[in-house]
Amino acid sequence: MACSRVVACPLFKQFSLKSSLKVWQSYYCEGDFTRCERYKLSSGACTVPPNLLPNGKMLDVPIDRLGPLELK
Repeated sequence: MACSRVVACPLFKQFSLKSSLKVWQSYYCEGDFTRCERYKLSSGACTVPPNLLPNGKMLDVPIDRLGPLELK
């Protein structure tokens, strides 16, 4: 079962733009989404930082300043 939050998740669209990031989408969004740190925070009614990755690591820059997702 896929995550119910994929429509609202800003990272989901970014993952779709790069084939190399499809693994993240497959593992977290369409697979075991309960392991996604973004999902966990949003389920607890917490604010989800835009640059938080599903594995809990933070991007160096906010997602709104990126074009296609750039991992460093």
